[in-house]
Amino acid sequence: MDLQIDFVLPHWLYWSVLLLLPLLVMLLVDRSFRRGGTVSGSTTGGMPADEQDDAYRPPGNMLTRIIDTISGFMGRYVAYWSLIAPLVYCYEVFVRYALNSPTNWAHESMFLMFGMQYLIAGAFALREGGHVRVDILYVRAKPLTRAALDIMTSVFFFIFTLALITTGWTFFSQSVNQEIFFFGQGYANETSFTEWSVQYYPVKFTLVLGGVLLLLQGVAQLIKDIQAFGHARQHNEGSIAFAWLLVLLGVALGLYALHEIVNVVVNDYERFPLSIENSLTNVGIGTLTALMFGTLMLVLVAGLPLAFVTGGLGVVFLYLVGDQFMLNLMPSRIFPMMTNYQLSAIPLFIFMAAVLEKAGLIEELFDTVYKWMGGLKAGLAIATVVASTLLAAMVGVIGAAVVTMGLIALPAMLKRHYDPEIAIGSIMAGGTLGILIPPSILAIIYGVVAQQSVGELYLGSLIPGLLLAGMYGLYCWLRGALNPKAAPPLPVEDRVDIKEKLRLLRKMLAPIILVIVVLGVIFTGLATPVEAAGIGTFGALIVSAMHGRLTWPNLHAACMTTLVATAMVMWIIFGATIFVGFYILQGGQEFVQELISGAGLGPYGVLMVMMVLLIALGMFLDWVGILLLAVPIFVPLIQPLSFDGLFGLPGVDAANVSLWFGVIYLVNMQMSFLSPPFGYALFYIKGVCPPHITMAQIFKSSLPFLGIQALGLLLVILFPALITYLPNLVYR
Repeated sequence: MDLQIDFVLPHWLYWSVLLLLPLLVMLLVDRSFRRGGTVSGSTTGGMPADEQDDAYRPPGNMLTRIIDTISGFMGRYVAYWSLIAPLVYCYEVFVRYALNSPTNWAHESMFLMFGMQYLIAGAFALREGGHVRVDILYVRAKPLTRAALDIMTSVFFFIFTLALITTGWTFFSQSVNQEIFFFGQGYANETSFTEWSVQYYPVKFTLVLGGVLLLLQGVAQLIKDIQAFGHARQHNEGSIAFAWLLVLLGVALGLYALHEIVNVVVNDYERFPLSIENSLTNVGIGTLTALMFGTLMLVLVAGLPLAFVTGGLGVVFLYLVGDQFMLNLMPSRIFPMMTNYQLSAIPLFIFMAAVLEKAGLIEELFDTVYKWMGGLKAGLAIATVVASTLLAAMVGVIGAAVVTMGLIALPAMLKRHYDPEIAIGSIMAGGTLGILIPPSILAIIYGVVAQQSVGELYLGSLIPGLLLAGMYGLYCWLRGALNPKAAPPLPVEDRVDIKEKLRLLRKMLAPIILVIVVLGVIFTGLATPVEAAGIGTFGALIVSAMHGRLTWPNLHAACMTTLVATAMVMWIIFGATIFVGFYILQGGQEFVQELISGAGLGPYGVLMVMMVLLIALGMFLDWVGILLLAVPIFVPLIQPLSFDGLFGLPGVDAANVSLWFGVIYLVNMQMSFLSPPFGYALFYIKGVCPPHITMAQIFKSSLPFLGIQALGLLLVILFPALITYLPNLVYR
């Protein structure tokens, strides 16, 4: 009997669901809250707690409240789209295997939906403070200086958003039939190349809509920055002369940017006498490299969110080196990223983690492991590492793991008189395992940028991830064995018998089975990582229902957490792809290659230079920013090199070099997160530490685990089979 299904989703139904479903969910969520519904769990979404809780908060005005309301509504509207994807991907896998009826529309409809979500969510993430900034020096500045920096650097934000809106409009109008729509510039409505043939112009319009929403939210933020500046000036909270200098510099930059905008509007091929358009055309690539990356570091330190630093500077250098027409590179770089199929796994894995957290499974996970291993020497620290390893398999985002375990495990260890350095170090090191243990979000982005199979990366990073987890646990045990007072075992009266342990373990069967299923369908090739993420999210909803936590308030909270985290990652990608894409277009990749090859280093010497550079970048930049800046340049340099082994040990086959380097890169990123003075995990944990824990203690606690990570990095370099064995076993 032939049970094949030939259903193809009608376009009108697709757009109707996207338009109407969020409104229905809003009604259900609001009704649940009115009836006393509450949100479970305590995750911070991977962001460190605010250390400025007592700081002045600008009140805004009527305009800012209107803009905040618009951004909040639009963010909430598109956040609920995440509820659709698990159902669609489960449908696709079911009909493909059970009914032999694979579909293309399922995948295409979802990555287009997520692409629109990324763009529209940027303004909401800005409102919520979800965009990552390099705040190493920024947070240590006086309030007056911070407000002045915000005003000055907002120029780059507005340059980026205005360029996005104008070039996005051109990009959108070119996909519209000129004979039907007066604003169209094309001759036919552009459609996808699949049999679904959905029209692209609504998707491309979100480039404009997202830019407009972001611009409005930027205006609201600028108003609040000006209010913060006035408040800090009245209370003498910083150097008034220096602050005014920064503000005047921002005004001067803004006026000159306005001058260039008028130049673009008025002139096509001519330019005003004082215009800087096309002024750096004849600059060599060496000088351009110094200018681009020197300016990047300068503006980063000033505290502007990373996405708008790279995006704004990318626009500036496009204009300086090229001309106004070269700005049209922006949407052509952003659109392929926003509609990239592999990247749509990111919101799904984050959503899966958020649902599991709201179900209370993270607390239960630590409690179970803690009761099982608490009797060992340094049992709580070992339990933290084990729980972090399991959490990494559920979360895939390092910040969320560090903060969550800091909230749960740190108080338990400090209460039992653990040495704070062992307690904090085990949490930070265990939290960084999210980079290596599948389903790593970083591995997904690396796979897209380096054009490497995500499934191979997941398999290749599994053994190194488990190896490092074992090394962390062994170190904690040795510290507890050598000095029991520093890491005492659980008191005998608090331990439980085997019957209670089995009962606790039974509670964890559902989430553990879920993780095994998700990773299993990836490793066996039954589903792509994106489909596996959809299946995992659907499974997480079922597990949440089994625990009685599948409520509308929890779904709302999970959707909003997912939206902010995803928007942060994707907007960094959008900004960095403009900056790095332009640099590579100008010959930057060849310049770096010649620079490194001219140093006369062998393949392993080149690798060592890259590792040092990555660790250095990790002290300043977010992990997504490092990947987007470094990987497009490093991977083409490393691929043609021959790694024949060190000290007579086996080398790396040419076919495995890209995979091997990818996993080495992931291990290196763990080190960058723990590297004092500015590793991000250090500040994540500081946000949840008691006040008496100093940054000096946190720095000191990271050093032993940083040494273990360095040893792990050396091992995977010396013994490539630790990386290549599983992928070769499954895929070769």
